[in-house]
Amino acid sequence: MFRDFTFMKIIPRLLLLLTIGCADHKPKADNQTLDFGSFSIVTPNGWTKVKAQGTDSYVGRIAIDNIDTIDFDLGWYSNTLTEREPQIIERSILKDLDVLDTSQFFIVDSRKGIDPDKFKKNNISWDTIDGRKAKIVFPRKPGIGTTGIYIDSLWQGGADVDRFNLYGDNLKPANEKLFLQALKTLKFHKTK
Repeated sequence: MFRDFTFMKIIPRLLLLLTIGCADHKPKADNQTLDFGSFSIVTPNGWTKVKAQGTDSYVGRIAIDNIDTIDFDLGWYSNTLTEREPQIIERSILKDLDVLDTSQFFIVDSRKGIDPDKFKKNNISWDTIDGRKAKIVFPRKPGIGTTGIYIDSLWQGGADVDRFNLYGDNLKPANEKLFLQALKTLKFHKTK
């Protein structure tokens, strides 16, 4: 009987110590907020800010890892991330052209019935990010193409409207997926 009484006193104390011990070991956050002044974004830990020099706009870079980077441009002339129309050439015409490098062309036997859209690398969708209409660009084949966001109207910036893009080219598929998730966390802060 004495043993049972002592054992009954020890169990609650052990449970209390176990609870306190576990509470002190909070799991490390998997994400971080990168603050660029005019905007912030929540990214996986390890992504780092890289300074860049812009001529007429605010530019910078985020290093995802030792290979993949994403760039941003906030200003009047930010790239719209619109993909160029594919250059499709019929094989019969190619022999008459003085072209040594054909890597930028799609060579077909006949253009008849060819839809140029099928040769594009990127898809486009539209979403609302931080209350703004945003163009989201992502590759049709993971790892080949552009992944990013373009917003054509952040706020009035002097005589014109400030635009914004944040994008990376040919990102590894895992980084592409993480980047698309991070885009949803963008918050804009007018600093002027």
